[in-house]
Amino acid sequence: MTAGSDPGDPGSTEAALGEIAPCPYQSLDADGVVRTVNDAWLETLGYDREAVEGTWFGRFLTAAATETFERRLAGLAAGERIAGIDLRLRRADGTVLTGSFSARADEEGVSHWQFADVTDQGDPGADRSLLPDVMEAVPHPLYVITTDDYRIEEANAAASVSEGTTCYEVTHDRDQPCHEGTSTSPCPLESVTETGEPVTVEHTHYDAEGSETVHEVHAAPIVGDDGEVDRIVESIIDITERAAYEQHLKQQRDDLDVLNQVLRHDIRNDLQLVLAYSEMLESVVPEDHRSHLETVIESAEHAVELTTTARDMSDVLLAEGDDTGHARLRPALETELDKLRSTYTDAEITVDGGVPDVAVRANDLLNSVFRNLLKNAIQHNDKPVPAVTVSVTAGEATVTVAVADNGPGVPDHQKDEIFGKGEKGLESAGTGIGLYLVRTLVDTYGGDISVADNDPEGAIFRVTLSRVDD
Repeated sequence: MTAGSDPGDPGSTEAALGEIAPCPYQSLDADGVVRTVNDAWLETLGYDREAVEGTWFGRFLTAAATETFERRLAGLAAGERIAGIDLRLRRADGTVLTGSFSARADEEGVSHWQFADVTDQGDPGADRSLLPDVMEAVPHPLYVITTDDYRIEEANAAASVSEGTTCYEVTHDRDQPCHEGTSTSPCPLESVTETGEPVTVEHTHYDAEGSETVHEVHAAPIVGDDGEVDRIVESIIDITERAAYEQHLKQQRDDLDVLNQVLRHDIRNDLQLVLAYSEMLESVVPEDHRSHLETVIESAEHAVELTTTARDMSDVLLAEGDDTGHARLRPALETELDKLRSTYTDAEITVDGGVPDVAVRANDLLNSVFRNLLKNAIQHNDKPVPAVTVSVTAGEATVTVAVADNGPGVPDHQKDEIFGKGEKGLESAGTGIGLYLVRTLVDTYGGDISVADNDPEGAIFRVTLSRVDD
């Protein structure tokens, strides 16, 4: 046991263990009404959570215990800790158990209570601490460390150390604390001692053979009778594999960023030069070779489109966190419609009804969604005159944009595969990265995309996005 601790008080040390403590726990407001209980409390007494939380705690006590409870609750001052309170509790099945309680009150008027079932313990002075069982239940190394000399006062079997060894000897093979000397690293013990708050840090640990492992260290304070942090509880989780994988992902992101820069500048600039010089040759190339030049121009234009789509895809993949906000629907859609009309002058492009000026959950890549859907409707169209009809349906919570064409349609067995669903991204059986990008962006926006048969022929792609307040 920890030196100086009360055997009947599972309070301060076990509270520092937080969620891993299996002992019954409850928090009460100033009037004794239950604010919350943990699963161990419910399992021990057999009640449903709905029947407990929001109920006066005295309801679960015998009459004699209720009087004791009310007296001790009224005398519990902010910051005070009390222990050794034996109360008789009624289980849901009507039986009674004896709980040995410890309690503390915070500055907000909330009291925190824990108890051990001591019904079958005949000796009132018997050791009732659950700490040893709690520590051994933790599957990774767990230590109780003194703040004055870094000595490991208690440890579980997973720690594989002897009591009395310092934490810096065990985890870092050092002869002085981690924050001292020429080579230093963040010490959670120092931070917890200064702030009195739990902290989580990552440390690289070394064993006697020099092997290196990366650990996530969780440290929480244990406050003594004088109100000062005199010990901390440290749990150490080996994250070596996770750290290596995160480094691998970082390298992939860096490589993708380089590729993104190449797409944005080098390749795109070279393709623009190919187009410019090809167009200059249109007036001098003999008629019987004109078709070859047109093929070169069409291929170069398609490659430029691919670099645009690939650039947008890399922006999505390189985005950190959720940068989705809101975007205006009308400007995004009408801009891409105007571009489509100027590029494909032989196509019939119409809008059925108007485009509402609403905001949707999206970002500045919303244009890319419509650009790829509209171009897909024409580029994969087998009619002499491709026809595309766009319609917008606005509801109270969502907006649906439908892009219908008169092309060959999409067979039923490809209606999912066309977006790359169930496939490995760009290796899908779809029509390329354009629709894969559309699906990825719409998923990012929390929307939905689908494809159905058009009447009498062709396909209809529908994108549904959430409306947001302007």
